[in-house]
Amino acid sequence: MAATRLKSLAGVKIPDTQLANAALDLLEATSPHFLFNHCLRTYVFGSLAVRAVGREVFDEEIAFCGALLHDLGLIPTYIGSNRFEVDGADAARNFCLEQQVSPQRADRVWEAIALHTSAGIASRMAAEIAVVHFGAGLDFLGLGIEQVPREVLEEVIASYPRLSFKSTFRDLLVAHCRANPAAQILTWTDDIARANGCTLHGQPLPTATQLMAAAPFEE
Repeated sequence: MAATRLKSLAGVKIPDTQLANAALDLLEATSPHFLFNHCLRTYVFGSLAVRAVGREVFDEEIAFCGALLHDLGLIPTYIGSNRFEVDGADAARNFCLEQQVSPQRADRVWEAIALHTSAGIASRMAAEIAVVHFGAGLDFLGLGIEQVPREVLEEVIASYPRLSFKSTFRDLLVAHCRANPAAQILTWTDDIARANGCTLHGQPLPTATQLMAAAPFEE
């Protein structure tokens, strides 16, 4: 891939430790270039967002691992039977433990990844978790982009280009939904699965309303 590795970007220091570099190596070895760039942008944007709300002190190494590995569950090597956030979180925690990270810090990486799409929850938890949530939300959906100075946005994207991220990431999500439709039920990706014709046992994925109606209880 020969992806760009920087020491700092937009005033955010890129951790240069054994664990951080191992996470970079894992991301580069397993992920397409567009996803590699997205994960680096996630860390930079997330760090800027967390600091902007006054949360200056956090474990940068753990936040970095969470940001870099937050989409592992969409990579064929790590796809399991769970929603992709959980499969990715499991893989990242195992990676951290193999790198001799303490169980407590490895659990924080797990939480950052498992909760990164949990709006209204992740932002109120530990700063390392909020970094991944804010960074991924900004880079994926543009959430909070109006708070980022244009020159900062341009610097980050020039260093780690988007590479048709909208369409390529959408294709990755659709492929995951088709490979594992049951795991999308009652999650934010059920809309993607349903819109792209995913079925379960030959039937459309049930909605929350349908599941409530079918619950085996009297009124």
